[in-house]
Amino acid sequence: MRWLAVLLLLMAAARPGLARAQSASEVVGEHVETELEDEPRDRQRRERERPKRKARARDRAEDRKQERAPAADSGERKREPEPEPEPEGPPLPQRILGDQLRIDLQVGAGYRGWFPQQYPRVDVIAGSYWIWNVEVKAKLFKFLNLRRGYYESNGLAGPRTDEAAVAAQVGSYVPKAAWLLGVLGFPFFKIWEPIIRYESRAFHTEADPERPVCVVTSEVADDLSECERTTRPLRMTSGFETLVLGVRYDKNKDPGAVLTRRDAKYPAFTFGVGLMSYRKPYQVTVNDSTLDDLLFDGRFRGAGLALGTEIAGGPDRLHVNADAQVGLGEVKLLHGLTLNALAPEDWLIGYVQGNVTVGYHWPLIRSAPTLMLVPQLTGGGALFFFFKPIQEEGENADAETANWDFLWSINASLVLSL
Repeated sequence: MRWLAVLLLLMAAARPGLARAQSASEVVGEHVETELEDEPRDRQRRERERPKRKARARDRAEDRKQERAPAADSGERKREPEPEPEPEGPPLPQRILGDQLRIDLQVGAGYRGWFPQQYPRVDVIAGSYWIWNVEVKAKLFKFLNLRRGYYESNGLAGPRTDEAAVAAQVGSYVPKAAWLLGVLGFPFFKIWEPIIRYESRAFHTEADPERPVCVVTSEVADDLSECERTTRPLRMTSGFETLVLGVRYDKNKDPGAVLTRRDAKYPAFTFGVGLMSYRKPYQVTVNDSTLDDLLFDGRFRGAGLALGTEIAGGPDRLHVNADAQVGLGEVKLLHGLTLNALAPEDWLIGYVQGNVTVGYHWPLIRSAPTLMLVPQLTGGGALFFFFKPIQEEGENADAETANWDFLWSINASLVLSL
C-alpha cells in the first residue's frame, strides 16, 4: 500500500494550482503580466518591413486629376439636389392636447438577449426573452421634457446588482422589471438642454464548466489548494446599469421630447459624463488567452465621457439613435482584489460602451390623434481592454481585450400621439 500512497502524492503534485500553495492574486497576476509584457515583437518588425508606396499612389492620384480636368472646364454646371417633396395633408403627428402638453404613448412587444464573451472550457449562457414594454414621452409645459420613460418586463427579478453604481433603490420600486430607462430634460435654454439618463437591465446568466474549475470566493482566495473543483453551473442575475449627466444640443424649431418632424440641418447631439456597471461570470482573459482553471463573479465598472446623437426621425421617416461612453474601467474579481491592481506597471484598463437603435415611424391613422407602427432594432454592449498610455520610443504596445458583451433587441410598437 506504501507505493499507492506515493503514487497519489505524485498525482496531487502534478495538478495545476497544487504544486505549491498559491493565492488567487498570484495566479491571476502571473497570467496577466505574462500576456501583456512577454509578447513577441513581430508587430514592430512588420511595421518596419512594410513597403512604402506613397509616391506611387500620389502619381496615380495626379493622373486621375488630369483626366477629370477637361470635364470640369466643359461648362457643365453641377446639378443641384432636388428638394424633398412636401408631404400631402396636414403635418404629422396630429395631436389633441395642445402645444403646452404633448404626450406620446407607446405599447409593444419584442424579443431581446445578451450574448456574453465565451471561454474555452466554460459556456456562459445569458437568457433571451419575449418581452412586453410600455413607453411614455411627454412635453410638460415649458420646464420639463420626459424624453423617455421606458418599462419592460418578462417577470425576472429586479434589474440591480448588489454594488449598483447608482440608484440602487430602483430595484425595490420595480421588482419585476427587466429593463428600466428614463431620460429627463430641463429646457431652460432654447438650444442647450441639461439631461439625466438612467438605465438598468437584468438577465439570468449561467456559467456551465466543461471540466472541473475553482469558483473563487474570499474563503479560498488566499490558498487555491483548498478550493474544491466542480462542474456545477454558476447561476446569477446579472445587472447592467448606466447613468449619464449631460447637455443636449438641438437647433430644431421644436426641440421637445415628443415625436415631431425635424427641420434642422444638423442632428441633435448630447455630451456629458457617464457611469456604467454590470456583473457576470468571468474568467480572466487577455485577448485570446484565458486562465480557465478559475471562475469569478466579475464586477465591471467604468466612468468617462458620454456622447449621443439622434438622426432624422418623425412620421414616414427612418430614425437612428446612438449613445456611447468611453473612459477608464475597473474589473473587480473579489472584495479587495481587482484586475487593475494585478496588471503590470503603466498598464490601465479602459472601456467602451454604447447602443445603436434603428427604426421607422409608419403612420396608420393620420388624423388626430395620430397612430403609428414602429418596428425597431437595437444592438450594443461593452468592451473592457488593457492599454498602455505612455510608451517608450520604438515600443508598440497594442490594446489587449479583457472582456466583451453584446446586447440586442427587436420589437414592434404602436405609438399614439396626444
